[in-house]
Amino acid sequence: MFEKIEEKDLNIYRFLVENSDRNINYIIECARTRDCVIIDPLDKDFIDKIIINNDLNPKLVLNTHAHPDHIAYNSYFMDKYKIKLNAHNICKDLFTQEFDNIFENDIVKIGDLRIKVLHTPGHCPEHISFIVNNYVFCGDTIFACGVGNVRFRGDASMLFRTIHHKMKNLPDNLKLLPGHDYLENNLKFLDSIIFDDNDFASDIKNFLLDCKSNELSEIKDIGFEKKYNPFFRIDEFSFLDLLKTSDKFSDLNMEERFKLLRDMRDEW
Repeated sequence: MFEKIEEKDLNIYRFLVENSDRNINYIIECARTRDCVIIDPLDKDFIDKIIINNDLNPKLVLNTHAHPDHIAYNSYFMDKYKIKLNAHNICKDLFTQEFDNIFENDIVKIGDLRIKVLHTPGHCPEHISFIVNNYVFCGDTIFACGVGNVRFRGDASMLFRTIHHKMKNLPDNLKLLPGHDYLENNLKFLDSIIFDDNDFASDIKNFLLDCKSNELSEIKDIGFEKKYNPFFRIDEFSFLDLLKTSDKFSDLNMEERFKLLRDMRDEW
């Protein structure tokens, strides 16, 4: 089952990919023309079903990055609908198919829609995110209450800079549409590292009660991340006071704290 987000000039289709690492696939549709773009296709059959049942006109495939679970069916959709692929130039050493390069501040036009490109490296060097209207498709850069790992061509210093010098400066009301739904696990991790006797911990436990493992989590925004995402707040002494192991962070600079927290999440 998919969820359809309907606004005046665009529709967004999103769904959890079965038998995956809670990947979320997306289609963005111009409401007037029904032209659409497919983001990081992993489930070709369900994407095709949405396209056919909603009479959509595929115009483009967009990749946030070149990890296998985000590019699996690029060629399928390119060949079937005779459409192009857009990705960051760094992907030239990672793709076999041809694609058009897109960079920071480029605008991708789909019908009446204007999709802005942000370069958001760290999870991997080629990673980009897409902003359209009040939504940011952030791939594996940010997850609700978390950030991407750096195990596969990633760089923790680069990810720190992306989060603290770019993503934290986005408007609070910008809604996050990440590449995976990891909210429940991220909340459980956060719950495990903070003291229980405070309002922040109570909020985390309440959010956990709302999580349903077989359904998509509620969409969060940048304002939510600034309040509850530990990677967004690791530079704040008020957040360090909530941590059971705050002493490990006290003598570190901001970037070092970020890396330590990322290591803790990996080992959890």
